[in-house]
Amino acid sequence: MISLKTQYDAIVVGAGPAGSTTGALLAEKGRDVLIVEKEKFPRYHVGESLMPFCYFPLERLGLIDQLMESGNPRKYCVQFVREDGFLSQPFYFFQHFDHPSSTTWQVWREEFDQMILDKARENGASVLEQTKANRLIKQGDKVTGIKASSQEFGDLELTAPVVIDASGRDCFAAHKENWMVRDPELKKVALWTYYKNAKRDPGLDEGATTVAYLPGKGWFWYIPLSGDMVSVGIVAERDYLFNGSTKDHAEIFQREIKNNAWIEEHLQGAEQTGEYRITGEYSYRNKYCSMDGLVLAGDALGFLDPVFSSGVFLALKSGTMLADEVDAAFLLAQ
Repeated sequence: MISLKTQYDAIVVGAGPAGSTTGALLAEKGRDVLIVEKEKFPRYHVGESLMPFCYFPLERLGLIDQLMESGNPRKYCVQFVREDGFLSQPFYFFQHFDHPSSTTWQVWREEFDQMILDKARENGASVLEQTKANRLIKQGDKVTGIKASSQEFGDLELTAPVVIDASGRDCFAAHKENWMVRDPELKKVALWTYYKNAKRDPGLDEGATTVAYLPGKGWFWYIPLSGDMVSVGIVAERDYLFNGSTKDHAEIFQREIKNNAWIEEHLQGAEQTGEYRITGEYSYRNKYCSMDGLVLAGDALGFLDPVFSSGVFLALKSGTMLADEVDAAFLLAQ
């Protein structure tokens, strides 16, 4: 339980990678930070594959050793597969950048996100979980805080010179301000699930992210995780995925497995585990990234078709940049 106040130097909406990174680094600089999170951590999230340049924000957070010591599969490369099963030469990161960042990881997001939130707490940030931001508080055109509903504390009015919206695809501020713009060229849906005992490639390719193509501009992702689990998902146009008589997610998934020989081979004999999950129409940007007293970070600012796993990197990077810029603004105001 935290000692609740109503006024802070900065309020961060959302405790995912963008919000927790911003909060951790601002708190490290001595700022009084409150992170407001609608869920209770750890919580499920998709997006398990890290890009090499995630290394640098994670290094600033002091989390590289923890990841090095973890059981997360090492990711040395990405590879691409044609529909007939023909596998490309893997793209090995270390062949292009001689740096420790060329080894990255495949992570369970509930563990990864918890790790960054724990760092924010360790650095001195206050965290209110199970607390939903409902609306912005404004004085004229300036944002001065948020109104929120907390399971523990009830209705709250929280104020700060700056509010950082890191609410992910909830896009808290963008929806309130009517800033969101959907991308008409990227109207994809994603359907995914998890498999146990699926095949892994040998050697350095064991932890590779594989993109396996489907007809009609669609593709599979195949991401090996710890615990002998693999995240497997389809990204495609809605009209392609739901072009038949069935709307059943499991039947659609099994149909598409047969449309890529590499995926079919790697999942032969594997056990599908848990539910099938779906999300749609998920590529968007916002007309603005900030207004007086408010700034957006990570997926709350925009989200791109995730073929190269850019979401977590952009969240971590925007979090580090925002922490530095917000702290610099405080220094100028002194």
